[in-house]
Amino acid sequence: MKVRNSEFLNCLGFLLLFIISTYCSLIPNDWVNTDDPKDFGLLEGITYNIVHFVSEKNLVSVGDHVQVDVSDDNNSYQHWSLRKVEGKNNHVYNIINIGSGTNLDNNGKGVYVSSLEHDSNTNPYQHWIFMKIKNNTYNIANVRNESRSLDGSIDSNGKLVYISISNKNNSYQQWLFKPTNYKLITKVVDFNLDVNYGQMLTSNATLLRGNNRIENPTNAIIEQIIDRTEEKSNVFTLQIRKADSFEVGKHVDMTFEIGINIFNLLNVKVGNNIGIEGKFSSTQGETNSETVLDTVSYHIQQKVIVPFHTSVIVTTIVDKVNILTPFTARIRITGKADRLSKSGTVVKMANIDNNAILYYLQRENAKDLFLYKDFYYIKTNGTLGIDGYGFDSVIKTKSISGSTRKKPIILYQILFIILQFIYVISTY
Repeated sequence: MKVRNSEFLNCLGFLLLFIISTYCSLIPNDWVNTDDPKDFGLLEGITYNIVHFVSEKNLVSVGDHVQVDVSDDNNSYQHWSLRKVEGKNNHVYNIINIGSGTNLDNNGKGVYVSSLEHDSNTNPYQHWIFMKIKNNTYNIANVRNESRSLDGSIDSNGKLVYISISNKNNSYQQWLFKPTNYKLITKVVDFNLDVNYGQMLTSNATLLRGNNRIENPTNAIIEQIIDRTEEKSNVFTLQIRKADSFEVGKHVDMTFEIGINIFNLLNVKVGNNIGIEGKFSSTQGETNSETVLDTVSYHIQQKVIVPFHTSVIVTTIVDKVNILTPFTARIRITGKADRLSKSGTVVKMANIDNNAILYYLQRENAKDLFLYKDFYYIKTNGTLGIDGYGFDSVIKTKSISGSTRKKPIILYQILFIILQFIYVISTY
């Protein structure tokens, strides 16, 4: 047993060490300094497609050169990341190709990705600055000669990218940075129901299924134990307008978590006694909507006393609750993305810093963000519908005078007397 515990602790220690070392080696998600001090359009350490403004094709490394080509999400040679050059001016960066793990390079004319042996953080041909054209669109200039920029002008073969005289007004030198491979993870929490403005209907529902009649045709009192478990299904429906939340899609997951205290307030029984949670998977028009089914169990245990020559019907009643109520809540936002490590490799879908969360949220047009205890939130509202059942069941018994089994016996006795009478007459 000690050996097994030791092996488990060793494995756990190795796993923790791996996680810590992995995240410590990631490049921080710091804002990239461009020529515009008010620009917050680029981040270090996340992955991008760099899209040529004119052709709308992606920058891609192919063999010994760089060109533009049609978008291919599965081609890592179309993915790029930015890393600040240490020791230089605070606006100088390497542009790393994810497929090769090496820097974007040039020789004053042609543009290519550096080989491993020539890849260097100190090589000025691999140093780049960014001059803002408009939102998410930049001119990319080489530090060695800032008058010459990365130019995607289409040459005779229609694909090659080369270096030419810098001109911010030249649309062939304009590049759009589109982030790739990220996921915002949003969760609706901290629900507050406004039941005063909601609709609530309560009725009775029976729990016991089948025939629950106990008959006693004897001349003695009998006892019978009912010991059964019955199940019912709660249906919870949550709706939130997309305008008050997010549009669920490729880059956004949206879940929710409603604690047990909410259902205690409404006198609604929940199966796990913790609460409910779910994931928005459907969008109806302008609304994110999700339905959660929840099974609740009731243990019915009762001793029933049945007097002689009597029938008893046993019923079990529970509250049936139908509610439609508005609510307010908060949406907590975290995220994951492909991130560049200090070694030039990419860690797939790693946790991201708050700068990256804010950056991606800007692209999702999120409004009214606020930071609380190191998490970004937005306020939201919607409606919660409940078709469910209450906490406690009530067992009732109803006696019916006279056992139904006595009636056939009396009938048989009458028939027997009639037959005897007919027999006597026929013998005379």
